[in-house]
Amino acid sequence: MEHEGFSYHIPSGLPEATIKASYLFYEERDVPVKLIDKNKSPDNACAIVLVGFCPDMKTIGAVAALFYNARFRTGFGRDLPARVLSCRISLWLKNTDVHFLLLSTSIHFRYRSKTFLCPEGIFSLSRFCRISGFRTNVSIFL
Repeated sequence: MEHEGFSYHIPSGLPEATIKASYLFYEERDVPVKLIDKNKSPDNACAIVLVGFCPDMKTIGAVAALFYNARFRTGFGRDLPARVLSCRISLWLKNTDVHFLLLSTSIHFRYRSKTFLCPEGIFSLSRFCRISGFRTNVSIFL
């Protein structure tokens, strides 16, 4: 079924469930088999969202509105683009944005009128939150 630019696949015959976790991945082949477990109870209902390689603030905002009670987990990997994307998605879920620049060996960004920098090797969502004061509801799955 398609609605407002989203494609939904809802298997027939399942009871209605509140989504408690929403996993975000680049594409279908990135989804781990352990998430597709047929024996999960409805109390642990989760959504698997494929955001593509170039998600935007509008799309992530729509996902946040759709799964407003869910905890979000990203599964993008551990390389630098994945770490930056996890930060941007956590910001987009709160309807804000930051641009990140890699200059020499440091990540530079401006958040709430303050400029920050972090060495590339230790940059992560956790580090971004720690140095900027941003509070996120996103955790890293992979």
